[in-house]
Amino acid sequence: MARKNQRVRSGLSSKSRSKVSKSKGRIQSKGKEIDGIKFKSMLEVFTYKKLKEAYIPLEYEQTTFRLMEGFYYPAMCIESRKGPEFEDKNGTKVRDITYTPDFIGRDESGKILWVIECKGFANDRFPNTWKNFKKHLIETGQVCPLFLPKNQKQVLQVIEIIKSL
Repeated sequence: MARKNQRVRSGLSSKSRSKVSKSKGRIQSKGKEIDGIKFKSMLEVFTYKKLKEAYIPLEYEQTTFRLMEGFYYPAMCIESRKGPEFEDKNGTKVRDITYTPDFIGRDESGKILWVIECKGFANDRFPNTWKNFKKHLIETGQVCPLFLPKNQKQVLQVIEIIKSL
């Protein structure tokens, strides 16, 4: 009984939180479709609606950035696969590392004005991806304001900042 009361006091019910899969430990956000766009989380839905209400032009997951080009490793590379066996990865391509932000704002010429990445709960890879994305923007001369809101209150603050740009 005490647990139920604690959840109510904190304002979080078990239905409103993202669920963590017990088998893989991955966060499974609830998605939704609006205006023919399939969003991956309710925070993205909220952000989209608020950007639209503010008449701020946006792109949703339309641009993918290559943070590191793929390559072939030229020497022996023995890696573990599922189960007890090893596999020689010699000569197989290491894939590109890419990143697709949730929302991008652009000017008429196509220059990036701002980027929003909605992250309620980040996975273990995201901090490195975010750092590499920042480095990529610097190296390619595309430096712009970046926003990483984690809740609706922060999204509203981000929109006010974007309106003032």
